[in-house]
Amino acid sequence: MKWFQGITALKELRKKYRRLAVKHHPDNGGSENDIKEINAEYDILFKKMKNDFEQKDTYKNATDKQKQSYDWQKDAQIRETLMQLSRFRDITVEVIGVWIWVSDCCPYRKELKALGFRWARQKQMWYKHFDDYHRFSSRPASMNYIRNKYGSVEIRFNAEKEEMENCRRIKSL
Repeated sequence: MKWFQGITALKELRKKYRRLAVKHHPDNGGSENDIKEINAEYDILFKKMKNDFEQKDTYKNATDKQKQSYDWQKDAQIRETLMQLSRFRDITVEVIGVWIWVSDCCPYRKELKALGFRWARQKQMWYKHFDDYHRFSSRPASMNYIRNKYGSVEIRFNAEKEEMENCRRIKSL
């Protein structure tokens, strides 16, 4: 394994994948071969870790809702959507459970709508989810409550693009 050495947990794998995808995506100045290698390694490791996890007794005794948290198809959809979002500048993306929340993205609202995102008026953010959604309360949940309940990973795509542009400018001087 070239890209994911020392990874032992599924959460670590996902976190490392997101970092590598942002850094090595062709739209961010990375090479297409690198992102293909990263995707291939991720797929192999994810399937292996998922199979190992499903063989454990804790998985066999888990509820259906707990088993849903490691769905290969949802993970692939989230990764694909993140790759599509990486081409937009100056946006903030949060992955919370199987939901993707996007903010600071006013110039891209038509593109987000085309990607299947919906506008959450109370939160002033765009969202897309990859699960059957069941609302358990009539009260709206704040973003802080949602982040605390499901965990959150924030991704900013602009910082690395700006760094790459600065490197190109310096090299051209």
